[in-house]
Amino acid sequence: MKSKINYTILALAILISSCSESGSNIGPNTFDVGGVSQGGSTAKFATSGTNLYVIDQFRLHTYDISIEKEIKFLNTITLNTQQLETIFPFGNYLFLGSTSGVHIIDITNPSSPFYLSEFQHVLSCDPVVTDGDFAYVTLRSGNFCGQSDDELQILDVSDITNPQLVVTYALSSPKGLAINNDILYICDDGIRILDVSNKSNVREIKHIPNIPANDVIFYNNRILVTADNGFYQFDVSDINNVTQIGEFTF
Repeated sequence: MKSKINYTILALAILISSCSESGSNIGPNTFDVGGVSQGGSTAKFATSGTNLYVIDQFRLHTYDISIEKEIKFLNTITLNTQQLETIFPFGNYLFLGSTSGVHIIDITNPSSPFYLSEFQHVLSCDPVVTDGDFAYVTLRSGNFCGQSDDELQILDVSDITNPQLVVTYALSSPKGLAINNDILYICDDGIRILDVSNKSNVREIKHIPNIPANDVIFYNNRILVTADNGFYQFDVSDINNVTQIGEFTF
């Protein structure tokens, strides 16, 4: 078991370093982009500037990490939810996925985050990512979260205080996801690549099957996919000619 874990960590480090031609590495499944961490949609921690944000079952904890050897606890927010699952930072906000909905936290003052708004859905596991104007949420059945359908929900978050559902799109068994320039990458029976430029007409561009994918990170025209059996890397600079450029399986 120890050997398997060591190989896993080594593989992730190699793949991340090959992706990171610029920007500093913040941690597993996480990159730094303009001072804000860019990580997978299923992450449970994120950074912004010199602050670290960590979620547990229903709380968001904030830490000062400006001094590496003196991490300082700052505060905790308790949210009205059944189970926080994921955290995704974007600009001055944190998008928290929970089994009951999406919670939006204002971090304009990074050391003093506060609850801003939420969108509630049926009880379900829900990773979430955003491009600033829209948030993309996957809901999955067949698990402890209680959801009976498998789908993508697209939310309009242009009014950050009042997120609204725009459309739902049926999927097979979705997990993590990533968004870049109206191209959405979803772990769903492999990797599905969707064109979401027209929110009322979501279109699948490509399906990469036979990968038990769990989460995906877009970075520098590449996607890093974490899976049950290892890690995969694809060049997506030409969305019509996606090519695999690396993998580590175990």
